[in-house]
Amino acid sequence: MRCAHRARARSRKLLPRASQRTLSPHAWTALKIGNVSTDAEFHFSNAAHFDDCNFSGGAAFIAEKQAEAVAALGPGIAQLSGDALALLAFSRSLHAVQDFYAHTNWVELGGDVLVDQSLTAFPALAPYSAVPSTGFIVVQGRQPRGAAVTRDDDAPYPEYAIVTFRQRRTTAHGLVSGTVDYEPGDYCPPPVAMTHDELSKDKTSLTDRVEQHLAAKSLAIQQTRHEWCRLNQLAHDAWGDAGTARLAAWVADPSSAPDCSTE
Repeated sequence: MRCAHRARARSRKLLPRASQRTLSPHAWTALKIGNVSTDAEFHFSNAAHFDDCNFSGGAAFIAEKQAEAVAALGPGIAQLSGDALALLAFSRSLHAVQDFYAHTNWVELGGDVLVDQSLTAFPALAPYSAVPSTGFIVVQGRQPRGAAVTRDDDAPYPEYAIVTFRQRRTTAHGLVSGTVDYEPGDYCPPPVAMTHDELSKDKTSLTDRVEQHLAAKSLAIQQTRHEWCRLNQLAHDAWGDAGTARLAAWVADPSSAPDCSTE
């Protein structure tokens, strides 16, 4: 039976501790509040949390919010209000990308790299496409003709979270996320569907999956740092040096900021 709720208290929703030293108090507080409040503001959106195997929606949500952040940094918007809009939109994107690692079986499948490390807009995650960094197949909606997805529902955790995709002579790991009853839309095929509680790695109190929680948290922190670099590049692409200068004003300690030549 699918679970009808999920816990909202997530220590993972805080930015990396190093960010508190890097960012100005105003920017840090705004990002933290915006990130945490995403649970309430987008309570019924599976895209905002990568729930219900809505990978295409989650990827589009991140790209949309980061585009909103870049637009708010433009010269036609007053700096004070523009920064507030940009910080809020960027925080929403961080919430979603952190949920990606906590709510999917990326870690259980052995994923130990980031879902994306480009500096262009966050990429689409189309149904039944392969994620370039791992080769995992995005399981979303009805399988293509001749394809099948399976998992061992009777196995213990984390083995029961391992999904296999097969099509003709191709066999690969299948990427899924947990289902949530109160969010409209469920794109997880019944043979491999798992509830949010069966797959969640949100909290340290989940004693049977501490190792997986820590792995998901580490990847979420790395991805968060990379998203800062992505935002810098997108702002520069849109507004030139003026765009990156706006973001630089959020930084209190440049020496501790991510090195975007390596992140």
